[in-house]
Amino acid sequence: MEMHREKEFKSRFSVITCSSSRTEENDESGRIIKELINGTKHSVVNYAVVKDDKKSIVEKAKYFLTSSDALVISGGTGLTKNDVTIEAISSISEFEITAFSTIFSLLSYEEIGTSAIMSRSSAFVVDRKPVFCLPGSPKAAELGVKKIVLEQIDHIHHELNR
Repeated sequence: MEMHREKEFKSRFSVITCSSSRTEENDESGRIIKELINGTKHSVVNYAVVKDDKKSIVEKAKYFLTSSDALVISGGTGLTKNDVTIEAISSISEFEITAFSTIFSLLSYEEIGTSAIMSRSSAFVVDRKPVFCLPGSPKAAELGVKKIVLEQIDHIHHELNR
């Protein structure tokens, strides 16, 4: 009995790309995320490219979450010293959705092999809203949104609003 499937939720998403080199004009991952979400019953209501620093990420995430139901962040999940998305979002989160990382890693491993260990993708709950942190590559963004975020967003909202 899957009662969470009975009521569909039309989510208003915000999308942030974290990058020191991308702009709104050349942000392929952001474009893919927006197209995938807008191609469903859901919509993208906010979008921005921000620099790879904790303060910028936290400020934009908090601001966008005031007018949206979920947030997808692309970039800043790798292993370099500039990859601070996870630290920024975890600092304002209520808790981590720990299985997201496991599922993303499994799906990524099926596509790219052991290079999947190079990503620290994760998901969190901030102000009772899901925040998905995906790698910055277009293929990884597409994988996470298509195979996890859009498949589970109704159920996530059901659980967070109980």
